Amino acid sequence: MILDFLNPLNVAASATRSLVDVWTTIRDRKDRETASMIADLTDLMEELRKTHSTIVKLVSPLRRIPDSPSTFGNDFRNVYNDFRDFYDAHDFGDERTHCHKIRQIQNRMLKRKPLFGSNQQWTELYASLGALSNADLDIIDHQFKPFMSWFDQTMNRINNLVDNNQIAQAIAEKKTFLASLGQE
Repeated sequence: MILDFLNPLNVAASATRSLVDVWTTIRDRKDRETASMIADLTDLMEELRKTHSTIVKLVSPLRRIPDSPSTFGNDFRNVYNDFRDFYDAHDFGDERTHCHKIRQIQNRMLKRKPLFGSNQQWTELYASLGALSNADLDIIDHQFKPFMSWFDQTMNRINNLVDNNQIAQAIAEKKTFLASLGQE
């Protein structure tokens, strides 16, 4: 499974960053609407980063475990326990991308189009926000939750292999999982 559902998040974050940079150089810094949109887009960018960051922070410790048969079991148990703490305590039902805020930003952008950024920057951000505006079900329920469930199942399989002292198979399972993620 490739984490292709992160692509709209990455594109929107990049477009948002570009426009925030443009907006901060606008001469009329007293324009409350522009300042408010900068704040909203900055908040949105932080929300998008959090989703990406959560996955990276969970996968990275697994990636860092050396594939040494003599140390893999102990190293994995530490990573597995940290993963279990996160996964068991996290309320995935509360995960939402605040899509109503995205739609509000889009509506405000329509009124402000000629006042900021290049047409390409505006179009890129507006399209990315459009893709995300109805994304709660898409990203969270159809992508993030299944990915986390799959990740949980993989971690449990590796843990069972480690518990049964099948270290070579555990390392192979880890490698297969990480390879399925691709470079993303």
